[in-house]
Amino acid sequence: MSSMRDLVLILLLCCLTSGSESNPVDRYGLYGESLRLDVEEYDNLTFKRFLWLYADKKRLVEYTHASDLAENYKQEKFEFDQKNFSLLIKNLVNTDSGLYEAETVDYDGNMIRVITYNLTVQAAVSKPSINLTETPLANETCSISLNCSVKDGDDVFIHWEETGIKDTKSISNGSLLEYTPAPSAGDKESFTCYVENRVSKNSTTIMKNKLTCNRPSSDLNLLWVFISLGVFFLFIVVIIIIIIIIIIIIKCRRKRPKVEDLVNTTYATVGENYESITSDYDVVNPGRMIQPIEDTTIYSAVQKQA
Repeated sequence: MSSMRDLVLILLLCCLTSGSESNPVDRYGLYGESLRLDVEEYDNLTFKRFLWLYADKKRLVEYTHASDLAENYKQEKFEFDQKNFSLLIKNLVNTDSGLYEAETVDYDGNMIRVITYNLTVQAAVSKPSINLTETPLANETCSISLNCSVKDGDDVFIHWEETGIKDTKSISNGSLLEYTPAPSAGDKESFTCYVENRVSKNSTTIMKNKLTCNRPSSDLNLLWVFISLGVFFLFIVVIIIIIIIIIIIIKCRRKRPKVEDLVNTTYATVGENYESITSDYDVVNPGRMIQPIEDTTIYSAVQKQA
């Protein structure tokens, strides 16, 4: 009877061992944070030694039951709890991803696998950004494409939710959402893009009343045409006025007489019987006499001296 019970226990242990070997437990850790790997039903364990192994059987911790001593091979990276045999991994980085195995060694030297974890380290997702692309439609309407993207994060899942007047519902799995703006959109209606992975989650919300067609109406187009033409003609008129002013200034400068062309005044004295007469008369530059002059007046003043 005892042998039958031992056989059943051995078969059960083999099933549990093979199950944990073929189906490791998936765990996900946040980059830069710490993660604890637990041992279930640790109170029922009987062993001589307890081991935590990584990847290719690399020993991380070795605990001896008799001496109650644990040998931590990487003290700064790992922390072993001797009460529940859990393993704390500190400051997770990408190279910490992999298989972690907890095993015991009985007093006969047999290795028994307790549990296996498949750890994946992921970076936190950053806040997503939403880019808008407008496609014109008929009747002054448009279709707006909302593309949600995220800069940081590993194995990111993206989905959209719509918040209406009464409820919120999931509307799309994926980064792209198509929407035709409705004039009746309320102040509380919105779209929210959620980005997440196994260790983090983030979101960005955009209100529906902000999503409008930016196409200018025909009246506005016509107004811009008139404004442009008015500015153009005003520019032409200003240029013409400036040219006319310049021409007038040039002509005025050409008509002004030179200094040497002006009339000079000379004094003459005539003597007769010890008497002298002083006359004032104008002398015209000979160069000017070449040109025909309609009216030329020469003034002379004679004074008789006693």
